[in-house]
Amino acid sequence: MRIREKRSSGSPIWLFFELLVVFLGVWGAFFLNNYQDSVKAEKKTLTIYHYFIAECAVEKTQIDQEQKVFDSVISSFFTAYKNGELPDILGVPVFFTSSVSPRVWEAVLTSGGTEVMDFETIRMIDQYETEKLNMLSLLSKGETYGMQFLLMNMERPKSEFYNLWTKQLRPQYQWYLKFLQSIRKQYKALAESNEALTDFLQAKISGN
Repeated sequence: MRIREKRSSGSPIWLFFELLVVFLGVWGAFFLNNYQDSVKAEKKTLTIYHYFIAECAVEKTQIDQEQKVFDSVISSFFTAYKNGELPDILGVPVFFTSSVSPRVWEAVLTSGGTEVMDFETIRMIDQYETEKLNMLSLLSKGETYGMQFLLMNMERPKSEFYNLWTKQLRPQYQWYLKFLQSIRKQYKALAESNEALTDFLQAKISGN
């Protein structure tokens, strides 16, 4: 009887079942570990989505307010300019001093947050952050140009800026008109990107 038991325990069938149990145990542990990692990744992803949605909501309010003020200021200037009224040039209006900042996206990048997001989501967020940087860069240039080309001449008569016969800005100040239009376009691009990112992330959350 003992010899038979030893033979049966070492038979190919028993060996197969032993290997199967080991395999199922290893596979189960691997599956459980992957499942836990997947849950953690999903929670991290949703946290990032919700954070950016909240950030977009705060920034949208301030972007809209700044955009309205800016449009009001330059609309008055352009209306007076077209009517030949020689409006005062007071430098490039700068209102973009809100909490809009690329630091959050930088933190996500350095913390490995992009590892849990798909390419399209990364592209959408990066596009919005790029529009922020474009706006900050544009306004920074506006301040520099204002200091270099406008401030030093503020006390001079309007003939410094305008051709009194044509009622047009002199060639060296034509950049001012184009710069104001560039800022207006950038505000629009920023607002549209903000709205697009919000809609995209809300759709992603709903899909999850």
